[in-house]
Amino acid sequence: MNNSLMSAIDSRGATLSDMGSGYLDLINEPLKVALFASSSITIHVINKIVQEQLLVGVIIAERHDPDNQQLEIHLQQAGIPYIRDQTANPEYVLQQITRWEANAGLIFTYSHKLPASILTAFSAGLFNLHASSLPQYRGIMPLYWQLRNNETQGSLSIIKVEQEIDSGDILLQRTFPRHPYDTLTSFAFTMAEFSADFVVQFFVKLQQGELVAKPQNGEISDAPMPTQQDLMINWNTMTGRNIVALASAGNPQFNGAMISWHRSYIGLLQATVVSHSNYGMPAGSVLHVGEPEGLIIATIDGALRLDILSITEGIFTGITFAERFKLDAGEQFSSALLT
Repeated sequence: MNNSLMSAIDSRGATLSDMGSGYLDLINEPLKVALFASSSITIHVINKIVQEQLLVGVIIAERHDPDNQQLEIHLQQAGIPYIRDQTANPEYVLQQITRWEANAGLIFTYSHKLPASILTAFSAGLFNLHASSLPQYRGIMPLYWQLRNNETQGSLSIIKVEQEIDSGDILLQRTFPRHPYDTLTSFAFTMAEFSADFVVQFFVKLQQGELVAKPQNGEISDAPMPTQQDLMINWNTMTGRNIVALASAGNPQFNGAMISWHRSYIGLLQATVVSHSNYGMPAGSVLHVGEPEGLIIATIDGALRLDILSITEGIFTGITFAERFKLDAGEQFSSALLT
């Protein structure tokens, strides 16, 4: 392992936790890591721990989707040992961990809850890399809710795995930057890039017995999969800045923020708060359609330009959408779910 990674990470402004009590013991054997993953976003981490000669195999989540299949293709092409999980047969995974002689496990983008037999299968421990400053944003969509809540930076936590998801003691934390124009996908790729060195740093500290387990303290918040109601713009309660964040958080996975109009949904992928009088019009009302201002909508605290919209017919700029579908000043968008 390359100890220069320690200074490289610190020089990039990482915030490492000052842990209290409960040191993990020095490990007197080489680490052999099994990674539990379900997304191609883990490829940065996989490549890094292969480079450091730590990875012995990958357990891929049982589900099949394009992102999951992209991860499998990468593992095949790179010649990295892997298996697919069999949730109905946990003994299959346990046997493979034994064959790989894995003594440490890392969970990253793997939402399936593992059985107790696997939680205790690793002599050096089983750990989870979570994209938030725990106990904030526990759940499967931490990046979505951080964007939606206008957090100014992202965070990474590595914790010990317990039966209760995302509840284990914190072993290491750091922050990473967030660009104000991040979408959910660009934020996730930034997180993945910073995760690679962070994970290696964790394993260096684990091998050397330098980690301290610290119970999670502070207010707990949840980060569940957003519902359709969560994705809807509520013109009566959301400020322009709230709506911009909602659109960014849902772009592209959830088609941005959802607008109800003429018995159909419009996806708002990008919006910008603008300086424009709302003339006392109700929030959600079309204030202006035309160049160079664009498509301007009233909000409870001012006005918003709808930059990019998505519907069944295609993706349009706000002004193009208004002209194509004859959207006039004075029309009003709804906050209601369609029934």
